[in-house]
Amino acid sequence: MNELGEFLKSERLKKGMTLEEIQEITKIRTRYLKAIEDGDFSVMPAMVYAKGFVKSYAEALGLDGNEIVKKYEYLFKEKEEENLSKAKSYKKTTLDLSWLFSALKKALVSILIIGIIGYGFYYFFAQIKKGLAPLPPKQEVSQTVPEKNETPSAPSTQENVTSTVSPKTVIEKVSETSKKIEYKISPASQSYKVEINMVGEKCWFSIKVDGNVVYEGLMTAGMMKTFEVKNDITILMGYPPAVKISVDGEELPAVSSPSPVTINIHT
Repeated sequence: MNELGEFLKSERLKKGMTLEEIQEITKIRTRYLKAIEDGDFSVMPAMVYAKGFVKSYAEALGLDGNEIVKKYEYLFKEKEEENLSKAKSYKKTTLDLSWLFSALKKALVSILIIGIIGYGFYYFFAQIKKGLAPLPPKQEVSQTVPEKNETPSAPSTQENVTSTVSPKTVIEKVSETSKKIEYKISPASQSYKVEINMVGEKCWFSIKVDGNVVYEGLMTAGMMKTFEVKNDITILMGYPPAVKISVDGEELPAVSSPSPVTINIHT
């Protein structure tokens, strides 16, 4: 990809701009900008970020970002095929133990709950034997004849409140690394809403909903997007500190890392 990097570097020098000035405009770290100019995309977390960074870099120089990405699309495809080949090779030689840790975690929680309940019963009956706790009173069955003018009592307020309580969406963090955060969700209905708000100046996104790319581009301060999700959503962010994400109204923890991060939410 040297030709693409040399082209952008040449345009930058013509305008008398430094990498630090480009970083200030795009919010992309200089190490990634320099990697683009050097044609070294191995430092990028994913090729989809590379496309977005190149587009933002070109726009900062006053060029048509979409046209530049389209012109050098063949270079990105070559790199993607190379990365895919490496990923397949790596996957064959490694063992994913995340399922094992998840299963152990659930088993430990279940054992803890059962232990607490069991200890409660043991303590209660031990107190009865010592005479410190009263035995449960025997219920006497009595038959009463209702009066003629007696009317059925209305349901209690507590019963009314219980019947009108709506189910709530439950969100659980499954795993977190410096580049990826995974959440598991139990939605209150057949689908759930994900809302993305820009609280910072700029951030580049690539968003997939249920396996389809629904948005890819740059969002600026004050912008907001809402997505209806059935199964899963994957959000790639170039500058996470500028973003606030909510799921069915519940805000996810903010990501402070200035490096690109992927958030995956699934049922």
